[in-house]
Amino acid sequence: MEFKPEYYAALEVLARGGRTAEEVARELEIEVHEAESLLNTLMAYGLVETRERGLILRKTVYVLTERGWEALHKWREEVKSRLEKAAELRQSGRAEEADAILTPIGPALPLLLAMGLLDLSLYSAALGRPPPLPEDEEVEIDVEEEEL
Repeated sequence: MEFKPEYYAALEVLARGGRTAEEVARELEIEVHEAESLLNTLMAYGLVETRERGLILRKTVYVLTERGWEALHKWREEVKSRLEKAAELRQSGRAEEADAILTPIGPALPLLLAMGLLDLSLYSAALGRPPPLPEDEEVEIDVEEEEL
């Protein structure tokens, strides 16, 4: 199965436990109908299945199948391998080649970083820059003034 960032991102969300379509949508910052479509596609591939959660207020949740766990593991290895290769290329001055290697996985990187699934030093080395700061977080820089 071809790596698609949106599939990978959804599998990463589900790897932390069963989620409703609404929960997946919230974590991926997409509309619920988009999450439902994505989850239905993953179900068609046999990577995800539904289960019931709750005793009184029953909800349908999506969980990874064995095949889903296998695909996730394979994709995690693919991402790590591409990041390592891009870091090597960038270190040897071949930035364009590094960027080309990262293109297929690029859309998934910010989510993986936010989820704490990427090594920050590898991310920085592969992209040639530090990771982005969260948009809603202000950073104060404490600079001491030297006495003249």
